[in-house]
Amino acid sequence: MEGQPPAGPAPLWHSQTTDQILKELGTGVNGLSSQEAAHRFERYGPNALTPPKKPGFFAKLWAQLNNVLIFILLAAAVVVAGLQEWIEFGLILAVVTINVLIGMVQEGKAEKAAEAIKAMLSASATVLRDGKRISIDADQLVPGDVVFIKSGDKVPADLRMLQVTNLQVQEAMLTGESMPVSKNLSPAPERAGLGDRKCLAYSATSVSSGQGLGVVVATGDAAEIGQINKMVSEVDNVKTNLLVQMEILGRWLAIVVVAIAVGAFLLALLRAKEPFVDAFESAVAIAVAMIPEGLPALVTIVLALGTKKMADHNAIIRQLPCVETLGSLTVICSDKTGTLTKNEMTAVAVQSAGARYSISGVGYEPKGGFTRDGQPVTTGDMSSVAALLEGCMLCNDSHLHQETLPDGRQAWLPNGAPTEVALITAGLKAGLKLDALTAAKPRIASVPFESEHKFMATVHQAGPPSSSGTGTGRRIMYVKGAPDRLLPMCSGQLAGNGGGSAAAAAAADLAPLDVEFWQRAQEELSSQGLRVLALCRGELGPEEDLALLNPEALLQRPPSLAFVALIAILDPPREEAIEAVKVAHDAGITVKMITGDHALTGLAIGKMLGIAGNGSVITGPEIDDMDDIALRAVVNDCNIFARASPENKLRIVRALQTGPAYPGAMDGDDDDDDGPPSGKEDAAQQINNNNNNMHSSRQPVKHASASVGASRGVAAAPVGDAVPVTLARGTAATLSSSGSMRDVRVEIEEEPDEKVGRQVVAMTGDGVNDAPALKAADIGVAMGITGTDVSKEAAKMVLADDNFATIVAAVREGRRVWDNLRKILLFNLPVNFAQGTSIFWAYVIGFHESPLTAIQVLYVNMVTAVTMGMALAAEPAEPNIMQRPPRRPGKRLLGKLILWRCCFVSILIVVLVLGMYAWGGAEGRSIHRRRAEAFNTLVFSEIGYSITTRFFKASALHPRVFRGNWVMLASICVTAALQVLLTFVPGLNWFFAMPEAMGGIQWVRVLVCMVVVFLVVEAEKALVDPVLMPIVRPVLDFAANHAPRYLWLPNPKRVMRRLRTRKEA
Repeated sequence: MEGQPPAGPAPLWHSQTTDQILKELGTGVNGLSSQEAAHRFERYGPNALTPPKKPGFFAKLWAQLNNVLIFILLAAAVVVAGLQEWIEFGLILAVVTINVLIGMVQEGKAEKAAEAIKAMLSASATVLRDGKRISIDADQLVPGDVVFIKSGDKVPADLRMLQVTNLQVQEAMLTGESMPVSKNLSPAPERAGLGDRKCLAYSATSVSSGQGLGVVVATGDAAEIGQINKMVSEVDNVKTNLLVQMEILGRWLAIVVVAIAVGAFLLALLRAKEPFVDAFESAVAIAVAMIPEGLPALVTIVLALGTKKMADHNAIIRQLPCVETLGSLTVICSDKTGTLTKNEMTAVAVQSAGARYSISGVGYEPKGGFTRDGQPVTTGDMSSVAALLEGCMLCNDSHLHQETLPDGRQAWLPNGAPTEVALITAGLKAGLKLDALTAAKPRIASVPFESEHKFMATVHQAGPPSSSGTGTGRRIMYVKGAPDRLLPMCSGQLAGNGGGSAAAAAAADLAPLDVEFWQRAQEELSSQGLRVLALCRGELGPEEDLALLNPEALLQRPPSLAFVALIAILDPPREEAIEAVKVAHDAGITVKMITGDHALTGLAIGKMLGIAGNGSVITGPEIDDMDDIALRAVVNDCNIFARASPENKLRIVRALQTGPAYPGAMDGDDDDDDGPPSGKEDAAQQINNNNNNMHSSRQPVKHASASVGASRGVAAAPVGDAVPVTLARGTAATLSSSGSMRDVRVEIEEEPDEKVGRQVVAMTGDGVNDAPALKAADIGVAMGITGTDVSKEAAKMVLADDNFATIVAAVREGRRVWDNLRKILLFNLPVNFAQGTSIFWAYVIGFHESPLTAIQVLYVNMVTAVTMGMALAAEPAEPNIMQRPPRRPGKRLLGKLILWRCCFVSILIVVLVLGMYAWGGAEGRSIHRRRAEAFNTLVFSEIGYSITTRFFKASALHPRVFRGNWVMLASICVTAALQVLLTFVPGLNWFFAMPEAMGGIQWVRVLVCMVVVFLVVEAEKALVDPVLMPIVRPVLDFAANHAPRYLWLPNPKRVMRRLRTRKEA
């Protein structure tokens, strides 16, 4: 009877030997029997991922209808239907339907992440059953099966390798490692990260070369990709502040609308002595007038316009509300490879025995030069550099060629290993010609690279016969690979700068091998995060049989090679990413790098980008040793996270969101909730200071081998002292400096403080491993070119060009969208309040008829307000938009300044509308002409107000009002033209209760009212800060402090439930 796999927690397969694992799994190198495989299939189930639970159609529909504004609109629709006002009923229902459809379409796009993961799994597997190799469906695999994999295969399950032959697996989707990983059989340390477990091959990764035999250790949800699938399914989408603020706005509007409608009903019934039905109808008309039916559509239009503009800049938004969230970002957590870097390996330095040459230029394009000690290399020295690099081009199996792209641009396209292509590019920069070089020195033998030996060798026919006179011709061998493997094969080194003949090293050109010099040079280059290759060369004697040339033969030869040079290679940062990081810092945004690469490489790139801060690096295993509270306490102090696993990335995002508050003044911290507080340090400058010298009192970490406590950099206070840490979301912590990561005291406040500015996090990624963090982040950003379908479906934004600079451009657009949304509210709400309160005050004053009809009100809400609102949606960004600090999370759409102006302008328009209506009555005009004048006064007052609304506080009495937004001018013309049509065209004017045309003097009064609104609001702008707000602010503060608490909470039921639970505990 065969043994059984362990039933308890999964063992650490990567840390055990193959014999231990085979014993643990109850299997052997010949695999399982068919009977045992069937038994295990019943126990473990198919090798497939559990599909996530999906909400049904009605659950999705309810999610879109569950909104206070929608409820009010539906109630109004029911009432007007009962009153048989079918036109109003149809318009209201159309608004609700459009908004629900848009919401359902957007939400439907966000449910495919787990399905995309399933599509990545292998369809079949080659397995050993009953000692025979057979092909089966991959979902039939069970733990203990022995599986054969080869180049081009997808790994069908998590495997512990038993045999490998030059096996390399591309694991970028899981680990972020840009290069294929060479697999071996050696156990890894227990705490090794995913990328360092080289004895394991993970499900859904791709075999890039070689072959291997492995035993299945995990299938389905137990596999690494299954754990990610589980995390993706469990992570909740983050609700954007825009949606939260719209809910809060809806509650306040509901209360105000109901209160005024009830008051109007009582006034009409008791004061005006109207019949019950007529009074009720008037109350409904007021409610419909005050509800901004066009506001949801306007918000959608603003977000859609922002989405379109972002798409033009290669940022594709998958969920509309996320456009606004981009403007609130305080932290961007970016992957390294391909986003901050070009994903094009580049040789940056050449070290010979006598000099170090720096190489300029980035990427595969052979554009750049060589410098020595900061000075350009002379023509004479360039021949020496070419001689050094000759072997790099000959000992190479890759190619680089230039092609014309469909758009007409010339591009250099690689074919082969990125490291080898980088060597070719360096040779081309030195003036070498690959075709000419290979023609002059044809390859006659080679030893291919194998991960076990870490070197490659080629033999080339070169020059006349050797001095031995055998007539076989001179044969030059070049060897490149890991320096520690090549140094023992060398007996000498090229003297000086490596000048002279490139064909071979004559005795006069050789010097004794200085092993310590080369080791120091390698350590120095490696400490900068550079990948270092060694190049050697030597001459083969005529007696050596090339047919016997293999790795073992080279290793067994006596040391005879000449050490030529060390070549340092790096995937360099994008030039535009460096500039984008500077812009982000100016905007108060911290940039953090979370990579699966090595710590030193990440730190080197971080320094080039200007994000390294104090030089500290936290690795994945170090994060594993921290609990959540300890991670929150240190996450802001480190900008480089290396060897990060999927769980690490998710925890980092959550720690940022729930951890230390934003360290500076934010947009929304002022007394009016509208901007940064005056007199406080500029947040952008403070963030810059933090990025340049994060907590200078802390000890920086310069290498990844430092202790975990040191790498966190918590060493400022004497042992035993407490370091206070401010955490967001109503949490405060004190971190002891005693050295224990878990020695953290946490105090939870009774209620969350709205003024605490928690971090708003964007997370970039392209692999399956990034999906949970992408979904948990406030803005998940996937790569459009290199990204997997999984990452794209989990993200809220996709970069079409995989460029970090595109994120910063999207942040700018997000800030513009928020500004324009507030301008739309600043315009829309006073107009709606003016409509409703005009009818209300008409009853208070004692008018017998309403100055505005229901159809006129709906027209203003649905047509005029939307037309003018679209003009405000097209407003360009203000010049200093990226010098502002980030917005405070939870910042209200309506600050005190906007609330004051809404009330002020609403009263102003009501006075003008009722004044013109009363003036017409005093002149003895008919009700139709009086309503026509009131209606046109309302609309043209809107036009005057919309012009001044383009600028919150800046004056519109400036030539800039005619620049930057042609849509505004077009909207004014269209709106004015429509008013003339509605007033004069027979049939239309009857439909809108204006069958009698207005007189000339009435038009003059309407236009004067438009100018009055414009000039009065401009005067208010000049007086608002020094005079008006000091008077109004205490009143609004009193109202806010005495308003029911639940009106301000994002989710009042959940928060109140938590507070009750906390008090009971």
